[in-house]
Amino acid sequence: MKKWRIYTNHELCSGCRACSVACAISHNGVADPARGAIQILRNAFSGYEFQAICRLCEEPECVAACMAAALSKEPGTGRILFDEDRCVGCWMCVMVCPHHAIVRDIKSGKAIRCDQCEGRELPACIAACSTGAIQCVEIVEDPVGSGKD
Repeated sequence: MKKWRIYTNHELCSGCRACSVACAISHNGVADPARGAIQILRNAFSGYEFQAICRLCEEPECVAACMAAALSKEPGTGRILFDEDRCVGCWMCVMVCPHHAIVRDIKSGKAIRCDQCEGRELPACIAACSTGAIQCVEIVEDPVGSGKD
């Protein structure tokens, strides 16, 4: 099964929020960057802007914190799956995510998180990014015992 990740480069990010708008349109039908799963945050100390998006943690704290079992990790791909119907809007996932990658949707009372645009050839955020700050990279895992470092 093919594994891939969305990677971001804050040095290329212009802060335009086209990725957030594209995500919101793709998933919620509205051009509101606050309703997109990818958010642009500003580092207060160094002043650069960066994309807050799911990093698909090996041991995702959001999955462990979800009291409603709305989040789970897909075996094989490592994707974090979100069952919106199970979400009770407790925001525990928002509080524990070290990457600020889960957003509160005040309108729906549910969490918004990246689903990596399942079913699309290219995620909406990547297609909308004119600077190349967001990229999709296939993960090639080294088989155990291959001798490669």
